[in-house]
Amino acid sequence: MSSQPFEWIRLELLPIAGQDGLSPKIIWWNPEQRILEGEGAQDVQELAESAKQKGSLQTGSGGHIEITDPLHQPTELAAVLAQFYWVIPQPVSASGEDPAATPLNA
Repeated sequence: MSSQPFEWIRLELLPIAGQDGLSPKIIWWNPEQRILEGEGAQDVQELAESAKQKGSLQTGSGGHIEITDPLHQPTELAAVLAQFYWVIPQPVSASGEDPAATPLNA
Protein backbone atom coordinates (compact mmCIF):
# COMPACT_ATOMS: atom_id res chain seq x y z
CA MET A 1 0.00 0.00 0.00
CA SER A 2 1.33 3.42 -0.91
CA SER A 3 2.31 5.83 1.87
CA GLN A 4 1.67 8.81 -0.41
CA PRO A 5 -1.20 11.01 0.76
CA PHE A 6 -4.19 11.29 -1.52
CA GLU A 7 -4.12 14.53 -3.51
CA TRP A 8 -7.71 14.43 -4.78
CA ILE A 9 -11.10 14.27 -3.14
CA ARG A 10 -14.07 12.80 -4.95
CA LEU A 11 -17.17 14.80 -4.01
CA GLU A 12 -20.59 13.30 -4.52
CA LEU A 13 -23.07 16.19 -4.32
CA LEU A 14 -26.75 15.53 -3.65
CA PRO A 15 -29.08 18.56 -3.71
CA ILE A 16 -30.69 19.35 -0.36
CA ALA A 17 -34.46 19.80 -0.04
CA GLY A 18 -35.66 22.99 -1.67
CA GLN A 19 -32.89 23.07 -4.29
CA ASP A 20 -35.14 21.91 -7.12
CA GLY A 21 -33.03 23.42 -9.91
CA LEU A 22 -29.92 21.44 -8.97
CA SER A 23 -28.98 17.93 -10.03
CA PRO A 24 -26.67 15.41 -8.36
CA LYS A 25 -23.01 15.76 -9.35
CA ILE A 26 -19.74 13.93 -8.93
CA ILE A 27 -16.64 16.08 -9.13
CA TRP A 28 -12.98 15.72 -8.19
CA TRP A 29 -11.16 18.40 -6.21
CA ASN A 30 -7.47 18.96 -5.61
CA PRO A 31 -7.25 21.56 -2.81
CA GLU A 32 -3.48 22.07 -3.14
CA GLN A 33 -3.75 22.99 -6.82
CA ARG A 34 -7.24 24.56 -6.48
CA ILE A 35 -8.60 22.36 -9.29
CA LEU A 36 -12.15 21.11 -9.80
CA GLU A 37 -12.84 18.54 -12.51
CA GLY A 38 -15.83 16.59 -13.70
CA GLU A 39 -19.34 17.28 -14.92
CA GLY A 40 -20.68 20.08 -12.77
CA ALA A 41 -17.25 21.41 -11.76
CA GLN A 42 -17.99 24.75 -13.42
CA ASP A 43 -21.19 25.09 -11.37
CA VAL A 44 -19.27 24.49 -8.14
CA GLN A 45 -16.56 26.91 -9.25
CA GLU A 46 -19.22 29.58 -9.71
CA LEU A 47 -20.73 28.89 -6.26
CA ALA A 48 -17.26 29.16 -4.69
CA GLU A 49 -16.46 32.39 -6.53
CA SER A 50 -19.79 33.95 -5.56
CA ALA A 51 -19.22 33.07 -1.89
CA LYS A 52 -15.68 34.45 -2.06
CA GLN A 53 -16.99 37.74 -3.45
CA LYS A 54 -19.53 37.96 -0.61
CA GLY A 55 -16.73 37.32 1.89
CA SER A 56 -18.72 35.20 4.35
CA LEU A 57 -21.63 32.78 4.66
CA GLN A 58 -24.11 32.08 7.39
CA THR A 59 -23.91 28.53 8.70
CA GLY A 60 -26.88 26.36 9.57
CA SER A 61 -26.26 27.00 13.27
CA GLY A 62 -26.58 30.77 12.79
CA GLY A 63 -22.85 31.52 12.86
CA HIS A 64 -20.76 32.98 10.05
CA ILE A 65 -17.71 31.64 8.27
CA GLU A 66 -15.27 33.84 6.37
CA ILE A 67 -14.76 32.77 2.76
CA THR A 68 -11.36 33.77 1.38
CA ASP A 69 -10.09 30.80 -0.66
CA PRO A 70 -12.75 28.07 -0.92
CA LEU A 71 -10.93 26.05 -3.58
CA HIS A 72 -7.98 25.67 -1.21
CA GLN A 73 -9.61 25.56 2.24
CA PRO A 74 -11.71 22.44 2.93
CA THR A 75 -13.82 24.11 5.65
CA GLU A 76 -14.68 26.98 3.33
CA LEU A 77 -15.65 24.75 0.39
CA ALA A 78 -17.68 22.59 2.78
CA ALA A 79 -19.57 25.69 3.98
CA VAL A 80 -20.25 26.79 0.40
CA LEU A 81 -21.47 23.38 -0.72
CA ALA A 82 -23.57 22.83 2.43
CA GLN A 83 -25.77 25.72 1.31
CA PHE A 84 -26.94 23.60 -1.64
CA TYR A 85 -25.86 19.96 -1.31
CA TRP A 86 -25.33 16.99 0.96
CA VAL A 87 -21.66 16.23 0.36
CA ILE A 88 -20.09 12.78 0.42
CA PRO A 89 -16.28 13.21 0.23
CA GLN A 90 -13.89 10.36 -0.53
CA PRO A 91 -10.10 10.76 -0.81
CA VAL A 92 -8.72 9.35 -4.06
CA SER A 93 -5.30 9.28 -5.68
CA ALA A 94 -6.36 10.75 -9.05
CA SER A 95 -9.07 12.75 -10.74
CA GLY A 96 -11.72 10.51 -12.24
CA GLU A 97 -10.99 7.67 -9.84
CA ASP A 98 -14.02 5.72 -8.62
CA PRO A 99 -13.26 4.44 -5.10
CA ALA A 100 -15.97 1.77 -5.45
CA ALA A 101 -14.03 0.25 -8.35
CA THR A 102 -10.63 0.36 -6.58
CA PRO A 103 -9.54 -2.70 -4.60
CA LEU A 104 -8.93 -1.94 -0.92
CA ASN A 105 -5.34 -3.22 -1.00
CA ALA A 106 -4.30 -1.65 -4.30
